[in-house]
Amino acid sequence: MNMSMKRISRVVACTAAAALLSFALVSCGGDGQQKSPAQLNREYMASVNTISAEAADSLSSFNAAVSEGDLAAMRLSASDAAKKLEKISDMTAPEPLAQVHEEYKAGVNDLTAALSEYVEAYAALQSSADAAASKSVTQTSGKNQAPAPSIDTETFASQVANIQARYDSGMAHLSKADSMVAELAGGEAPAEDDAAAQADASWEEQPAQE
Repeated sequence: MNMSMKRISRVVACTAAAALLSFALVSCGGDGQQKSPAQLNREYMASVNTISAEAADSLSSFNAAVSEGDLAAMRLSASDAAKKLEKISDMTAPEPLAQVHEEYKAGVNDLTAALSEYVEAYAALQSSADAAASKSVTQTSGKNQAPAPSIDTETFASQVANIQARYDSGMAHLSKADSMVAELAGGEAPAEDDAAAQADASWEEQPAQE
């Protein structure tokens, strides 16, 4: 069976948005010790960008693990990506970006859930495949054995469809956050290729257990 999921074109496309905020959001001044609203906005967006770029490395590792069917590596990289992305949820956003932050949090929650759910679905598929293989070997040395258990690929396919829906929901939240930032900055939403080059990862077409 071959399983494929849409390409993850980005994690959080905020590089261009952060640049827009740097120039378009007006500073309200300061005494040199207290940070201005514009500085706080820039720092928040810069932090989101840094975290998403770090998470992209873990997502790339996850993709490689899926390609190789390496369940242990999938668990490790998915956990690592989740820990990095959850740093965004733990941040405190400046008031002008409060709603943006809620969209980023919703996107992070959906993406990390999708990673976890895929790992568990694949683990169940692999377990059923191992059980079928073990039963088949047993049957070669005995008679009147029960039929070998089948591999429930239909359930796996259904789970993957649900996981894809959760992933799409996460990406929709992130895209909405990007658009909100661009609107605050008075510009257009950042172009995917320019804004998210460092946050690029993919779930390529992968072979699952036969």
